[in-house]
Amino acid sequence: MWGGVNVAVEALGLEAGWLGMMPRAARQKLLSLATRVSFEAGSDIVREGERADRLGIVLAGRAALQLQAGERGRITVETAEAGDVFGLSAIVPPHRATTSVTAQGPVEALIIDPDVLRAAFAEDCELTASVYFAVARALLRRLTAAHDALLDVFGAPRSTGPLGTRSTPQTTPPAA
Repeated sequence: MWGGVNVAVEALGLEAGWLGMMPRAARQKLLSLATRVSFEAGSDIVREGERADRLGIVLAGRAALQLQAGERGRITVETAEAGDVFGLSAIVPPHRATTSVTAQGPVEALIIDPDVLRAAFAEDCELTASVYFAVARALLRRLTAAHDALLDVFGAPRSTGPLGTRSTPQTTPPAA
């Protein structure tokens, strides 16, 4: 059963994280849909290729976002820490996980059932816009990290363009 975390984002210490990108009302609505869950070290929270059945926000601990690399096994492409979101595929069709997410130690997370979230989107356009704006920002940050990693692999200087680390995209939605 999906509960509802009835606390302010500030009380969770996440105002600088993914939730902090959203207006207060959207954060509170999102938190009302969340359930606090604990994962043991080594637990698979999400598995690459499977149905993406949870959107999560790390409260404490670290979770590795990993890709299956054939005979090399899983490789970690990013680490999610307090305030970071994982499981974005849960709200983006076709709803299949593009990475595995594995607890590197004990992890506390807020988990949101994507079916419940999509139902909330159907009723609340402001929530939808706020969440998708924050998703876009998270994806841009991950794309930038991958971009810079590839440049490092090939020994090329980092760009200062839209994906370069020296550019700073806007962090809040434009006023309506």
